[in-house]
Amino acid sequence: MEDDVLTTLKILIIGESGVGKSSLLLRFTEDTFDPEQSATIGVDFKVKTISVDGNKAKLAIWDTAGQERFRTLTPSYYRGAQGVILVYDVTRRETFTKLDNWLSELETYCTRNDLVKMLVGNKIDKVMELKTCTVMNSLRSDLCL
Repeated sequence: MEDDVLTTLKILIIGESGVGKSSLLLRFTEDTFDPEQSATIGVDFKVKTISVDGNKAKLAIWDTAGQERFRTLTPSYYRGAQGVILVYDVTRRETFTKLDNWLSELETYCTRNDLVKMLVGNKIDKVMELKTCTVMNSLRSDLCL
C-alpha cells in the first residue's frame, strides 16, 4: 500500500560502460538477468519498494549511461540524489581506476553534502579463481584488503 511508504529515495548507479550497471538494476528490481543486455542510451529508471525494520521506503533507481557521448545528459540526473552506487568490473582494472572521474562528477553535480556512496565490484562470476585473478590481487593491494 502506497500510504505505508515513509520516504522515496533517489539512488544513482554510475560507472564506465559495460560494467554491468543495468544488469545490477534488473537483478535487484526484477530478479532477472539478460546476458545479451545492450548498453543504456541516456538513462533508465526503475522503482522498488523495500522494507527495513518494518519501515517501507521507495527506491527510485536511475541507471545512467557510462558512455562518454551520453555524459552530457547526466548532470541533471545527479540533482537531488540521496545515494549513489559506483560500479566497476572486477575483470577490467581501468573501470576501477576511472572511479575517480565519477567521484569528481558527483562532487560537481550533486546537490547534497550527505550523499551515501556504495562501491560495487561487479562480474565476480567472470573470475574463475579469485585468488589467482591479477586484477583482484592488485585491487586488494591498493585497498589494503
